[in-house]
Amino acid sequence: MKPAPQFLPPRQSVVYLHTNLMLHATGTNQRSFGMVVAENYLRMVSEEDREERGFRITHGSSADAAADKKHNGQILGRYLSGDLRTLPANLEDAWVMSLPEPHRSNCERDLARRRGMLAVAMPAPEGLQVASVATLMGNYANLVHALAPAIEDGRFGPEDLPYRRAIEAAGRDVIAAVIGIGHELDRGIYGELPSA
Repeated sequence: MKPAPQFLPPRQSVVYLHTNLMLHATGTNQRSFGMVVAENYLRMVSEEDREERGFRITHGSSADAAADKKHNGQILGRYLSGDLRTLPANLEDAWVMSLPEPHRSNCERDLARRRGMLAVAMPAPEGLQVASVATLMGNYANLVHALAPAIEDGRFGPEDLPYRRAIEAAGRDVIAAVIGIGHELDRGIYGELPSA
């Protein structure tokens, strides 16, 4: 008997999951987050590529701003509820960029993992290369923290299943930070990133 196919959740489901986690964790409401998404969307996407009846920001009175906040919150809510079934790619980019940390990194990681990839941040601007080392150290500390409850008894076993996801996520962050340092090193040595 063939095993049943394992389907990936749609990309938008991953984005919505992390959005709902962020809304719950931070107490942010849909209207406020809708405005942040709208600002990023309008900044990142050219006018001819925008969705009809999409997000808007009217520069005018406070009544216009309140109406925009309500409008953008309703659009965001329709995506989250499934009334709008497909999240356009250019809106997905703005949406993910609007998530505050650590929700954005977690979302980027899960989106990359769907395709067996690793989300690695772009090299830091000139003069900030030391920040990559700090990121590596912080990520390594997070990995040690995630590992601590699993190795407390001196071995890995079935009882460590609750810690598995956190350990894997922290480990991928360390790997991504090491790759990022490699990019920084290449730029420092060669003056630019070598082509892939």
